[in-house]
This record gives sequence, structure tokens and C-alpha cells, in this order.
Amino acid sequence: MSILYVDHEINNLNSFKATFRRDAEIFLANSTEEGFKILDEHKIDVIFADHQMPDMTGLEFLKLASDQYPSSMRVLLTGNAYTEEFRWAAGKGYFHSYVNKPWDEQQLRTLMISRLY
Repeated sequence: MSILYVDHEINNLNSFKATFRRDAEIFLANSTEEGFKILDEHKIDVIFADHQMPDMTGLEFLKLASDQYPSSMRVLLTGNAYTEEFRWAAGKGYFHSYVNKPWDEQQLRTLMISRLY
């Protein structure tokens, strides 16, 4: 399984990789631009994207990813409350799941495993 995690906070990226490196091939991007480059170069099974990023929101990133890479499972990570905008975007299929930050390791593992089936 291959996973892309997009977040502008380096500590979050490092923590994610340290936690899940034995479970999957992990790709990290500290910008959405870098995230799209990785998506262009590799088959990614699961995309995790932080919502609060400087160049575009995680929701905007996942919307574009849903158009260009529809077979990838997409998960929005955010410290924000679940809003009407998120409900609408989930209904449109821009992301499959929503996870509050700080993320729970077991919750993310469950999402990864669900992608296998």
C-alpha cells in the first residue's frame, strides 16, 4: 500500500512517517504542489491532507485529486469543526473520510486497512 500525507508542518510529516513506515510505503509532501508531483509520479492508494495549508486548503487539494486520481482514497485531516462545507464536499465525493487533529493512530490504521478491502 502507498500513502501520501500532505501537510505544511514538518513535525506532523515526520511523526506520520515514523508511526506508519512499517505499514505502507509513505510519501510526504509539505505543499500541495509537491503532493501533486508525487501523485503524478506514483500510484497512491490513500491520500491524507491537512486542511489548513498556506497555498490551498486540504479540501481544495482533495477536490482536485478526486478529479485527477479518482481511485485513491482521500482523507481530510483538520483541527476545525466539521462544517457544512465539509458535509457538502464529502457528499460530492471529494473525500471519503474526515479525521480530527491531532489524529488518532488507531483511527488512521483502520482507514488504511479499509482501503485494502
